[in-house]
Amino acid sequence: MKSKTISNQKNNFHELVNKLFLKIEKKINLYIDKIDFDYEIQDYMMSITFLNKSMIIINKQEFLKQIWLATKLNGYHFNYNADQWICNRSNKNFWEIFQKSFSIQSNNNVTFYNI
Repeated sequence: MKSKTISNQKNNFHELVNKLFLKIEKKINLYIDKIDFDYEIQDYMMSITFLNKSMIIINKQEFLKQIWLATKLNGYHFNYNADQWICNRSNKNFWEIFQKSFSIQSNNNVTFYNI
């Protein structure tokens, strides 16, 4: 019985991560013709590289059931809670932090999340 519960949790985590990565890709593609950046997704790791050579890295930490976000300003760890990814230090939503970081590193105002 335990293995089913663990398996369901693992599958649920993968579904949540897949949804997040698809949503990230959809949102950044809204700016692909307006801002000079490249991105690559490989094995649940997304690398976004800006014209100024700064990067944002987003990856899953399966064992911890977390999403990690690395920016030029800081590193963030997010747990899934109440239908959103929440930073375990600041209690801010993933989209709020990602939007601010993307805006700073691209030198453009972007909107991924309405506060």
